[in-house]
Amino acid sequence: MGQRIFKIDGYWLDDKCEFNDYLVTDYDNTPDGYEDYDFFYYGISETNIKEIMEAGDKACGEFAITSYREVL
Repeated sequence: MGQRIFKIDGYWLDDKCEFNDYLVTDYDNTPDGYEDYDFFYYGISETNIKEIMEAGDKACGEFAITSYREVL
């Protein structure tokens, strides 16, 4: 399977400020048809997304993810 792109919703752990529809991808390069600035985060797989969702407020890093969907 090739590179996958997801839209994530979540919030910043420090101030609980929410965000929506941030683009992430499972590879460390920009997919064709997109620009580098379109992406919030590179190198995050669906497995990583699910782990972050499970961790919630205890997620490692700066943000938590509350939902996601794959961009086709």
